[in-house]
Amino acid sequence: MKKKLPQIPTPAELVSHYESQGMKKNEASMKVIEDLQNVLVRVVSSGRGKKDKFMVESSRKLETIHTRLAILEMKLDSKPGYGESLAIGVAAGTLVKGIGSVVPHVFGAIGQMWNAVKSSTKA
Repeated sequence: MKKKLPQIPTPAELVSHYESQGMKKNEASMKVIEDLQNVLVRVVSSGRGKKDKFMVESSRKLETIHTRLAILEMKLDSKPGYGESLAIGVAAGTLVKGIGSVVPHVFGAIGQMWNAVKSSTKA
């Protein structure tokens, strides 16, 4: 028969427990966080053989996941959003259309200069 573990109190229950002892809500929340940190330090530094290896491996995996998420976030932050992409596309289209309307005039002027030079050298 399995032993039933005692029910772990919820954060709200812990805050209300400290409030019933006369603390304000902010102080009670800080006390709950402090208690959680103390328990976490005790569990991590307890030295339980296989569990320590598990904790080290879990910590390493969490660090790897954190690093990957940071890289992914950096990549997402560096890429333009939908609105920025649309604005870049509109600007590029306008530029191409402007160049397309100017190029025939430029080539026409170059052609006229070429013809003027060519006709002046024949005479």
